[in-house]
Amino acid sequence: MKKQFTLIEIVVALGILAISLGGLLQLAISSQLKISRAREKWEEMHMLTQAAEYLLLHNEETTEIPPEFFPYPGYEINCTYDDAEGLPEEFENLTGQIPLKQCRIELIRSSDHKTVESVIIDRFGYEEESSGGK
Repeated sequence: MKKQFTLIEIVVALGILAISLGGLLQLAISSQLKISRAREKWEEMHMLTQAAEYLLLHNEETTEIPPEFFPYPGYEINCTYDDAEGLPEEFENLTGQIPLKQCRIELIRSSDHKTVESVIIDRFGYEEESSGGK
């Protein structure tokens, strides 16, 4: 015998199908947004890393990066140097000690001037040592 489906059964089946397709679509959209955000974060970290490499290979007076080394329109780099903080007292003001500096590098979005990523890197201040001995 052939089974005849009633209109109610068909409507319920279509409703279940619509709900499951809606959930699947929402999951796809959510994962696409997460992938997009992860790519954006990776690009920002890549820009910051590239800027840090350039600035750490140059002396402390270098705080700007030429466009050929930082070709990212819409972003800019802010670099500042300060004395390192948090050193134990017995390691401060030692004779012949090379000063430790903190290099703070910030990736700034040009459209809203918001700091997107930043990194603080400790480095020796060789420039002070060589200029102080002259």
